[in-house]
Amino acid sequence: MEKHIRLGILLDCYGPLLTERQRSLLDQSVNEDCSLSEIAEREGISRQGVRDAVAKASGQLEEYEAKLGLMARREALRAELARLRQAVNSGEAIPGEIIQRLTEICDDGV
Repeated sequence: MEKHIRLGILLDCYGPLLTERQRSLLDQSVNEDCSLSEIAEREGISRQGVRDAVAKASGQLEEYEAKLGLMARREALRAELARLRQAVNSGEAIPGEIIQRLTEICDDGV
C-alpha cells in the first residue's frame, strides 16, 4: 500500500489519539496534499518544524497500528466481505470458512 494512502487510513483510525496540532499538520500533509513549505506558511512555523511534527505524528500512528491492529483488522474484514459478496452474487452457498474467518476477525482480531 502506498505510504501516503496508508497514512491517510491510519489518520482515520487513530487521528483522535493525536494532539489537535499533530492531527491538523498531518491532515494538511496527507489529505490536502500540501507541501511542507505550504503548511509552514499557513501555520507560521518553520518547514523543519512541520517536517518534525509530521514525522513524529506518523511514527505515533504506526506505533498505534502495531499495538492495536485496527487497520489490519479493517482490511481483513473488507477482504472477507468481498468474498462473501462474490459468493452471494454468484448464487453459490456461502463457504463456512468465510463465516468462520469473519467471526474470528470480529471476536479476536486479525
